[in-house]
Amino acid sequence: MDKQTTYKASERGVAMIFALLSILVLSVLAIGIMTTSQAQNWTAFNYRLTSQARYAAETGVQETMNWLSNNYTIPTVFTPYTMTTNPVQCASGCTVGSAVVLSAVSGVSSNYPTAAVATAYNTALSGKSVPGMTYATYSTYAKLLRMTPASGVSWLSGGGGGVVQTWQITSVGSITGARSASVQVVETFERASTPIFQYGLEATGNGCGAVTFEGNDYTDSYNSANGVYSVANSFTSGGNIATNGNVNLGGTGGSAAKINGTVAAVNTTVGACPGAGVTDASAGNYGTLSAVNPALNPALPWGCMSTPCNPPGTLVTTSQNVSTGCASITGCTKNTPATISIYDGGSSKTVNAFTLAPGSYGNVTINAADVVHVSAGTYNINSINFAQDGQFVVDSGPVVFNLVGNCASGCPTESGLPADMTSTEVIYGAGYAGFNGCAPSGGTGVVANPNVYGSTTCGASQTAYSGIPSNMQIVYSGTYTIRLGGMPNAAVIYAPNAGYYTPGAPVGLYGSSVVKNFDDASGSPFHYDSSLLNSVVQVGQFRPVGGFSWSKF
Repeated sequence: MDKQTTYKASERGVAMIFALLSILVLSVLAIGIMTTSQAQNWTAFNYRLTSQARYAAETGVQETMNWLSNNYTIPTVFTPYTMTTNPVQCASGCTVGSAVVLSAVSGVSSNYPTAAVATAYNTALSGKSVPGMTYATYSTYAKLLRMTPASGVSWLSGGGGGVVQTWQITSVGSITGARSASVQVVETFERASTPIFQYGLEATGNGCGAVTFEGNDYTDSYNSANGVYSVANSFTSGGNIATNGNVNLGGTGGSAAKINGTVAAVNTTVGACPGAGVTDASAGNYGTLSAVNPALNPALPWGCMSTPCNPPGTLVTTSQNVSTGCASITGCTKNTPATISIYDGGSSKTVNAFTLAPGSYGNVTINAADVVHVSAGTYNINSINFAQDGQFVVDSGPVVFNLVGNCASGCPTESGLPADMTSTEVIYGAGYAGFNGCAPSGGTGVVANPNVYGSTTCGASQTAYSGIPSNMQIVYSGTYTIRLGGMPNAAVIYAPNAGYYTPGAPVGLYGSSVVKNFDDASGSPFHYDSSLLNSVVQVGQFRPVGGFSWSKF
């Protein structure tokens, strides 16, 4: 019996429907793939725009730092700034109490005391194109976070500037065209600084007695930024010394020389020299003994690479007696009144008063107890001879004495100096002679009376001398001896090839010195001014600090 197959009319056309559905699904997939591909293309394009905008912003940061390093006029007057805050605030000449800002960004206002500087910044850094990418531009603004005035040592290569600053740079990079993008980059930079006087005494000599302290000598420290040297402003520590050679501490018992600080030496053994880094007659008259590694090798001043080494500028070698021949010396004037009363040698004296302007001088002699005033600036001086009791008074600082020492004739000489020092002297000081000796009564500085050690005033009817070591910078590259006796001196001495000799009464030094050989035969105290770590520095290049951030907007 045959079977019959029956087809329902409702099933007709199903194949076509499945075909259409398949086409639809495939179309949707195709569209999805095309859309995804297009989205990826846009994502890649957006990423490229963002990357280019970021590179533009980073270019702005670098160009800003180039401008600050090479075109920025560094402040020399600091009264318009409140530097005890972070960021630094404006005190006058702009919106008082607001952050100090240089701006080239629309919507961010400059707030800087010197209008010319603000204008120059805006001109240099507003809407600038990236080289090779004319459609990419940047604008920046800089906020001053910290600022510390310092006596920048222009006499060391790379040491100019005199101000340590920290800037926060915000740079906006933008891409223009059919599609645009903007990225903001924020980075912080500070100007590196290296203190020149890290010790109370630094001796580069490598022989026996490179440093010699006699009985009753001692070192300690204070901070001139906090006022005059006193019981409250001094520390029986911090009077550190360093040497490539031997340290000889003389005296015994209660008169033993005392280093109230650390001793750093190439040789860290204790005993007789040669063979020992420290010779200590009473044992243990210093804090700790550590190694200097590498050996001390301070740079020559004025960018010199070898000796003989002279400062830049005019050099004079003629003899010039300020006391008797001021009228014939260019830059010398006799003060009005021509005489003043000083306290010297146990009594009041009437002496002549002069002023030397910054400039070049020869073999300078000061007679009797005459007083010579100097002010901020650079002095090239061949040699200095305090015939007896003369004084250099610092009216404003920093004062830099670049000593030349071309001593074929005219420099002072003396016999009987230590064997490792020359009989020719680039500075001769005796009696009550010296530099920057007094501190004003009630003012800042150090206590250093030309007559009575430990007095708290400069004596009756005296000009208020500064007494701040960083205000008197003595620089010398040669080998002749620096002989300072007389009054306590407030100064920093940078003479890495010269001997430093102090005979006579216990007068001492407030500040610091870098010399080759040091010999104190006076029982003097040497007070290291710890403010030198921040006030006399070699100012270097800006460096990034504190991280880096960026954001798209």
